[in-house]
Amino acid sequence: MITAEKRLLLRLVRMGLGNGGVCDLAERIEWNALLDLAVQQGVPAIVLDGVKDVSPSPFAAGDRLCKMQWVGMVMNMERQYAAYEKVIGELAAFYQQNGINMMLLKGYGLSKYWPVPNHRPVGDIDIYLMGDGNKVWKKADQLLHERLGIEVDNGHHHHSVFTYRGVMVENHYDFVNVHSHRSSRWIERLFKRLAASGHETYMLDNGARIILPSPLLNMLFVARHSACHFAAEGMTLRMLCDWVLLARQRKDDIDWDEFWKICVAMGMAKFVLCMAHIAHRYLGFALDVFHVPAVYSNFGTKEAELIERVLEDCFSSRHKVKEPAGVGYIIARYKLWKGNLWKHRIVYTDSVISTFLAQIKSHLMKPATIIGN
Repeated sequence: MITAEKRLLLRLVRMGLGNGGVCDLAERIEWNALLDLAVQQGVPAIVLDGVKDVSPSPFAAGDRLCKMQWVGMVMNMERQYAAYEKVIGELAAFYQQNGINMMLLKGYGLSKYWPVPNHRPVGDIDIYLMGDGNKVWKKADQLLHERLGIEVDNGHHHHSVFTYRGVMVENHYDFVNVHSHRSSRWIERLFKRLAASGHETYMLDNGARIILPSPLLNMLFVARHSACHFAAEGMTLRMLCDWVLLARQRKDDIDWDEFWKICVAMGMAKFVLCMAHIAHRYLGFALDVFHVPAVYSNFGTKEAELIERVLEDCFSSRHKVKEPAGVGYIIARYKLWKGNLWKHRIVYTDSVISTFLAQIKSHLMKPATIIGN
């Protein structure tokens, strides 16, 4: 059930994204609870942007401490963004000096589509390196170790991991985990082909150049990333905002027929349609932004219950639950996987049995992924 508190959060996100709307605030709002919810969803700054558009100020005198805490959090996010930007520039320059081009996935590149870029939370940095040869990522990791003394962790599927100036970096050699689902293999081949066939460049303040995925690859990759998170654990409003803001800003640069054709082939068309309808219904985005094919014109009516279920799942409390380690982690993940089978059916073409076997094999290949944190 979408509670009044969640509806208020959605209205404020809509206003923070510049999509208008009227926000009838209750006489007494539990601002601390709303802040906690906004943080869980990765949208504290955009919600505060929405609150600023409410006149007169909805904060009562007794809410001053919460307001100061909220503003302080957003200011800290802005400082983190500046530091994050500097790290990206230094890494890009290092790779460029060694004949390697750095493609940014998600994160910073997507923040440029937000109304206020530094109001998108930052986390780790995801990169995909391009250059001569098939093992560019491995060469890059060796250079990091030899020249900067950085230790690289290779205990993960589809990317290595290292820390640079306190920021975790995932160096992707694959866009998706090709071991977790059989269907991921052809998806990976497609993503690599799209990456090789075209991309965009962006110059940073330090003169370094970064590469960004083409609009079509970006739309597909971000949608797939969100879908996989949704099926495995859960999607947040920040992930949803990333995709819908990208769609709105680049709608004229995307081959939408190809996009929807690929979504169907991947098995995630229903999930992507749910994202589009949530954005339309709750965040004020025009549905024609997403160029939904005519065959799905009645989706909003026929699948209204599914759309609400996907949205409600975004607010699941598991986003803030710390998972156990060791055997407890395995048991917790199995229960989560079993409870998420309905989500699997709107994200993947793989059968449940095929997925179960593939994931057992995947974890055995990288034992560190079995024991959790």
